[in-house]
Amino acid sequence: MPHHHNTIISLNPTDWEQLITNALRAHHIRLTQPRRAIIQWIAGQPALFSAEALAAALAPPPASVSRATVYRMVDYLHDHGWLARIQTERGLYAYARTMPGHHHHAICLRCGTTLLIDGCAILDEITVLLAQHGFTVQNHLLELTGLCQRCQVSAR
Repeated sequence: MPHHHNTIISLNPTDWEQLITNALRAHHIRLTQPRRAIIQWIAGQPALFSAEALAAALAPPPASVSRATVYRMVDYLHDHGWLARIQTERGLYAYARTMPGHHHHAICLRCGTTLLIDGCAILDEITVLLAQHGFTVQNHLLELTGLCQRCQVSAR
């Protein structure tokens, strides 16, 4: 059933941290000190980040979060829709904050600002075009990367 509109949602880091904290509590997942440190660090990231950078940042005291804990939590957050995994130009993976549910993403490669495109109207035309060539779309994920307005201005 095609949607006939799209809504753009700008994801604010403070909102993200609050939403994820509430969701973890609702799912009876203990907010241990390491998990809290990981969530706060991610919420504070202005740009895309790697799991490696997160592990390196939280390894020293006072956080002292183990690499295994970081990687497990990043996998958990990705699997449950709280992080989008982006393949960078160098073929490595970076992460950006997102929200669970069916969204499409437009992510600024410089600052990591994420715009969620809610709705699939934009993909209806492609689906119809492919159907004319005998292809039936069963699932889709649209991920756009580029520069947000603020980063375009600062690049000039």
